[in-house]
Amino acid sequence: MVSMAPQPTHASPLKVLHLVGARSDQGGILSVLRALQSVRPTKEAPTSPRCQPSVWVHDSFIERRPPPLDLRRNPAAEDENNRHLSLLWSAMRSWPGLRRLLAAERFDVVQGHSRGSFPLAAWLARRNRRRPAEPVVLFTNHTYARRTGMYRQAVRRLDLPMVLLTPNMARHYGLTHTPGVKVISACAHDRFFEHPLEPPQPTRETRVRFVGVGNLVRWKGWHLLLEAWALLPSDLRSAGHFDLWGPTLADPEGRRYADELHALRKELNLQDAVSFRGPTNSVAEAVIESDWFVLPSTNEPCSVALIEALALGRPALVSASGGNIDIVQPGMNGRHFLPGNAADLARQLAAILRGEQVSHGPSELRESVRPRSATMVAGQYTAFYQHLRANRD
Repeated sequence: MVSMAPQPTHASPLKVLHLVGARSDQGGILSVLRALQSVRPTKEAPTSPRCQPSVWVHDSFIERRPPPLDLRRNPAAEDENNRHLSLLWSAMRSWPGLRRLLAAERFDVVQGHSRGSFPLAAWLARRNRRRPAEPVVLFTNHTYARRTGMYRQAVRRLDLPMVLLTPNMARHYGLTHTPGVKVISACAHDRFFEHPLEPPQPTRETRVRFVGVGNLVRWKGWHLLLEAWALLPSDLRSAGHFDLWGPTLADPEGRRYADELHALRKELNLQDAVSFRGPTNSVAEAVIESDWFVLPSTNEPCSVALIEALALGRPALVSASGGNIDIVQPGMNGRHFLPGNAADLARQLAAILRGEQVSHGPSELRESVRPRSATMVAGQYTAFYQHLRANRD
């Protein structure tokens, strides 16, 4: 990992171009970037506001969430899909436009964020590594990819600095204690750490209330929660309720999965136990009405919604995988279940419904993710940018 000595604050804000390539205003990467751009000076992180971010997206991108981003557009930009040759082809098509943008506008840092931007970041790093006047280039990895060797080669042979979100992600890629690699978490907006800590309010039915937040996409594993609920003993099925907040994506697979969830709820006779609430821009309000936050996905890289829920003082039930194992400590601020295992998830739900609690109170839950606040993470990024600039060949 990178060892950094304190660097003097840059005289003027660092202009950072974030290569995202998004077509729609959804997902945790854009949430993190909005949180980072909102940071203001503090005594603890005096360098954190020294960045001026711009976000590179597809031409079709329409902003649907506040606050506005400073956008740069490209007709061939791509963020994510499962076809690697398609991602490479999109990167090749978008490369000339990116070069024109960098020639016309000065940026101090270019930071890739999606698999679609990974080839662009690698090509830029290779081209710029002996050009001190060119921007510093780095890549933040937001996935648990299967092709781990490709990323190791980019760090070691192409001199592409890389940010990984948690220590477990560094272990997954075999990049623990590797020069040019830094662990910096995803983050939640500072307002979640400033929100009044409210204890869960009992409902008339005194049911335990669980909440999930996220897009209705298959990899999030919402069907697993329904399957687990159906496995609960009959006396516990009515002792709790699950609210799922999140949009149905407009693509065919997104609509298909949403239809499957509704059909599964009916098939398992869970209409009184599970509610699909739809999209929300008021995550805090949705979470504080609950007793527990649930995240059923496997190998979630570093969930922003999970950080937000803990910052609001709610314990979390998550799979023992991905970034979850670095964020949730069983018995202290939440519980783990075996990844993809509906029976074990049902066992954990049953324990909660029978009254088992965590040892930490709301204030301690918040403090457990304090290092993942936007202010703290912005300071780490700024220090890493300055370190890379100061140690350029």
